[in-house]
Amino acid sequence: MIQSYKFAATLAAVTTSLIVSSASTFASASELTVEVQGIASDKGDVYVALYDKAEKWMKASLSGVKVAAKKSGVFVTFKDLPDGIYAISLYHDENSNGKMDSNVIGIPTEPYAFSNDAAGNFGPASFEQAKFRVDGEKKNIVINIK
Repeated sequence: MIQSYKFAATLAAVTTSLIVSSASTFASASELTVEVQGIASDKGDVYVALYDKAEKWMKASLSGVKVAAKKSGVFVTFKDLPDGIYAISLYHDENSNGKMDSNVIGIPTEPYAFSNDAAGNFGPASFEQAKFRVDGEKKNIVINIK
């Protein structure tokens, strides 16, 4: 249960990191497009965080984007990425309060997901479970939110 609380708190902290880091620029020309499917409603926003290091996973994103939720799905594109290993975490802020809501014992009450549709045990998926490679000009991935 403590793990669940830490998980919800970590996802909430990512919200701030998303907005601040979205202005980052990169040196090469790879492009990553993330398609988010399984969004239950058009209400709220979807926060998508991109990470490039295991030690920063769920702490400080490399870049992040907030987009309006759409039941039909949303697309987020990260441009000018250096080739390398990345992972994605995201959540649907259904009530647009700018944070990942959780219940009294810390279990998230808003939908979330990770790249590779990775799932954690009693907490978030690990960077190892969610990682993927970007190499080349364009990469497209699909993440199903739960």
